[in-house]
Amino acid sequence: KDNFWMMGDTGPQGPCSEIHVYQGNDYPCEQEKQGQVCRGPACDCDRFLEIWNLVFMQFEKREKDGPLLPLPKPSIDTGAGLERLCSVVQGCASNYDTDLFTPLFAKIEEIVHRRYMKSSSDSDISMRVLADHCRATAFLIADGVLPSNLGRGYVLRSMMRRAIRHAVMLDIGTGKFAE
Repeated sequence: KDNFWMMGDTGPQGPCSEIHVYQGNDYPCEQEKQGQVCRGPACDCDRFLEIWNLVFMQFEKREKDGPLLPLPKPSIDTGAGLERLCSVVQGCASNYDTDLFTPLFAKIEEIVHRRYMKSSSDSDISMRVLADHCRATAFLIADGVLPSNLGRGYVLRSMMRRAIRHAVMLDIGTGKFAE
């Protein structure tokens, strides 16, 4: 009864259910470090990874402080995280360690002439941004989205710009982004 999903102050919303996978005590919990008990799926630690959710879209809020109105056609919105499912199935600690990303890192390593070390260094962060954003832009373009100033086109354009910025931070010429 306490699990309720909403996209924002207005729009469709409703109660939801989530499927979590317990990843084990090897994942540190900040609650436990402070002498408290891990709250399971309600905790912010990574021991319980949400891999799927179901939102029972029943209501709509048309104004920020307005009432919840019943939707004329309630529905169920379901979503599974492909990358998270892959990391669980493949036993990886990070989405970036899965076979969805390893070929991208191999190509990036080839272009930048340095290894991806799975660290928090600036270059590894830039490599993750580049891998993630190149993958996302490929999916958007394949779905017919083109860079623009509106909607999905704006999202695509923003992702491409951020990827190019990180490519420059890795000393890759902007023309290499197309590779």
